[in-house]
Amino acid sequence: MIINPVFRYQPKPVMPMPLNVRSCGHYYIAEKHWQDRFLKKNFLQLFWGIRGIARLRFGNREVLLKPEHVCFYLPGDRHEVTLAEAPLEYCWLTIDGDGLEYLINSFQITRELRKAGPCPVELFESLSIHLHDYSAQGEYLASADGYNILCRAFAGENVENSLTERFKSIAAEQLDNPDLHPSKIAKMLNVHPTTLNRNISAATGMTPVEYITALRMQLVLSLIRTSGKSFKEIALETGFANANYLAKVFRKKFGCSPSEFRNGTGLEG
Repeated sequence: MIINPVFRYQPKPVMPMPLNVRSCGHYYIAEKHWQDRFLKKNFLQLFWGIRGIARLRFGNREVLLKPEHVCFYLPGDRHEVTLAEAPLEYCWLTIDGDGLEYLINSFQITRELRKAGPCPVELFESLSIHLHDYSAQGEYLASADGYNILCRAFAGENVENSLTERFKSIAAEQLDNPDLHPSKIAKMLNVHPTTLNRNISAATGMTPVEYITALRMQLVLSLIRTSGKSFKEIALETGFANANYLAKVFRKKFGCSPSEFRNGTGLEG
């Protein structure tokens, strides 16, 4: 059994930040009858499964933490963690800070199990090193690691050959094609447009059309600011039929014309 927790060297952080990491650990348990201490705790705790299964209880219900999944205990929860399937290995971290409630609401953190992909063990190792650094710099870097881990947990699995990644690849490669449409991409991927829409919406928070438009506008902004190309050239390069249509979409999205943006009298950025 390897129990390797690391704790912040004092109960309250030196640097008051919205997110402060107070402890972390990497556990490996081979014993058949193991359980952590049952305690009520007033901070946020994340568990990231690597192998085996842990049982997390929340009152009368329980969640089985599986490999490549994350689960949370919220502030005020009574922590009841036991082994369900050995060998069990997982990483964890605990978070407090002045902005903890805002953090929980922003990420929409709940007690539900969620698929997150392989555990970023290297980030937990970096976090452990920074928690051992008893300085303001150590606290800043530990908070950065903690926030990175949270973002990784909610970014989800990055599967190169997934439907979402293949869609993104085609959209990027054919961005200059004004006839590019999600229905055509769905046909290329051999899936129903509804299936494509559901997957892209779940992965990006945007519909396929919105994602393609966002990709185009991101390139438009870059070309306007960093090149001397005419708006006609930029329109052709980014998949707009002509400069007038580009200007119409640009104004609707940003509230100014491409010319105003180039001259610095419109959108700030």
